[in-house]
Amino acid sequence: MSLELINTLGTVATVVIVAAAALAGLVQLRHLRAGNQINAMLTIGEELSGKAFNDADTLTSQKLQAALNDPAYRDYEVARGRGLVSPEVSQEYVELRRAALLVGNAYEELGVLVKNGIIEKSLFLDRYAWRILSDWRLLEKLTALSRAATQQEGAWENFEYVAVLSEDWLERKHSTYPKGMRRMQLTNPWPVVPIPATA
Repeated sequence: MSLELINTLGTVATVVIVAAAALAGLVQLRHLRAGNQINAMLTIGEELSGKAFNDADTLTSQKLQAALNDPAYRDYEVARGRGLVSPEVSQEYVELRRAALLVGNAYEELGVLVKNGIIEKSLFLDRYAWRILSDWRLLEKLTALSRAATQQEGAWENFEYVAVLSEDWLERKHSTYPKGMRRMQLTNPWPVVPIPATA
C-alpha cells in the first residue's frame, strides 16, 4: 500500500468520523429541544391551572365588565396607569385590578416566549389558542383604556400578539383533530337548543 493511499484513507476516515459526530450532535440537539418544549409546556400548564391564576381569571370574568361601566373604576385605572395618586375605591376594585393584571401579565410573558421562538407556536396554539382568545376578549376593553390613558401601544402587546395568532389559528383549524382519523361516535341524550345563526 502506498503512502498516498494510506493518507487518503486516513482523510476519508476522519471526514466520516467528523460527519458522524456532527450528525449525532444534531440528533442530540433535537432531543434536547424537544425536552425543553415539553418542560416549557408543562410549566405553562401548571401556571394556567394554578389556583392563583384561576382565581384571578374567575374574578376578572365575573366582575370586570361591570366595573368598567363604573366611572370610578375607570378613573382608578387611568390614575394607576399614569402613576398618579389614585382615587379612593373599594377593596373589591383593588383586588379586581390586581386579578386582571395577573391574568394579562401571564399571557404577556407567554407571548414573549412564543414571539422569540422559545416555545413552538403550533404546539402552544394547539393547546391554548381558545383560552388565550377568550381571555383577550375579556381584557380587551381594559387594554384599550390602559393604552389610551398611558398613550402607549405597548401595554400587553405580546398578549395581543398571541391573541392574534390564536384567532388566526382557530379560524384555520376549527378542530385540531388529525384529518382522516376515525372519530368516536358520541350520542348526547339531552336535547340542546342550537346556537342561533349570526348575520
